[in-house]
Amino acid sequence: MSSELEQKRHEFFKKLMSHNLTTYFITFHPTEAPKFGLVKRPIFTNEPTPLAIPYKWEYPTLRKLLYELSELLRPEEAERRQVQLVNPGLKELPYVGVIAIAPTIFAAIQLVKSGEVAPSHYHTPNAFRLILEAPPDGAYTIVNGRRIIMHRGDVVLTPSWSWHDHRNEGESDVIWLDGLDAPLIWYMGGIFYKNYAEVYKMDKQPITHTQDDILATYGSGLKPEKDDIGVYNPLLYYPYSKAKEGLSRLSEKESKADEAEGTVLRYINPLNGEDAFPTMALKIRLLKPKSETFAIRKTEHIVFVGIEGNGIIEVGNEKFNMKPNDIVIVPPWHKYRIVNNEEKPLILFSYSDEPLFKKVGIYREELTK
Repeated sequence: MSSELEQKRHEFFKKLMSHNLTTYFITFHPTEAPKFGLVKRPIFTNEPTPLAIPYKWEYPTLRKLLYELSELLRPEEAERRQVQLVNPGLKELPYVGVIAIAPTIFAAIQLVKSGEVAPSHYHTPNAFRLILEAPPDGAYTIVNGRRIIMHRGDVVLTPSWSWHDHRNEGESDVIWLDGLDAPLIWYMGGIFYKNYAEVYKMDKQPITHTQDDILATYGSGLKPEKDDIGVYNPLLYYPYSKAKEGLSRLSEKESKADEAEGTVLRYINPLNGEDAFPTMALKIRLLKPKSETFAIRKTEHIVFVGIEGNGIIEVGNEKFNMKPNDIVIVPPWHKYRIVNNEEKPLILFSYSDEPLFKKVGIYREELTK
């Protein structure tokens, strides 16, 4: 190609951009698109090339910074006092680059000290809390009037549109991991948000039910005839004691352990048997002592959180040592495996955007023995 033609092409491509237009050649083309400089990588590639990168956040560092933040912000002015996990591979993206662990999901750790209240609000992004530290009693979330006591390892849901506030009447602080689909909902243009005080002139909701009411009905496979909870998934509360018991029972049966996953339980919606949220899959898994999985890769962004034991998550050539409460992100189509070299079981919680990939028909996984 002559230099004159190349120059004319570049001038025309700039002309297109001035009209808020572009063309396949400089955006999608597998080899030509990066040459123009509009995109860092072409849209069409032989395999997924996700923007997010594998990364690990160590809990002691997160916790230290969270407490430093607590000296600068009160919960009533911060509304949600938290440290958000930012994926280094996304930093250049508008909005998502400064708040997201992946393009579709969000992660943060939040602190409510003894005696504090995080005021009530609702939003359209789905959210859950994985409890990392909690007093023996007195720390709880209220979701549409349902009080849910929080203990380490518990999972508490605050589905889309649900009013929720957090209170700590216990003798020590409570810290949890927040997981949301906020980046996805923001990109879709579907964010709605409101403070409880704007509607009801108070910061806290009245309590009408407890977690025992939830477990006695939805948690037992029973749907109340008059159901007024008004959310996609009414279970709201998954106690760690039940999850751990289930993992222990299943791990005793060798046939129930997946060669690439270990022994896995999926948190589901009792109304339809599907994932806890339509946008996020929540799971918990156990690897027996002195065991390891085969390598696997999937089309999903997976966030792992250490619950019990010490292990290793190998992602490509990187090895991430996992201790309790450490957090690791595995982007789509990155080969990974899990290793437990210890004498005790390794328990990991995870959440991902797997349901999104399945709903649009592009979920894939590949096992490497």
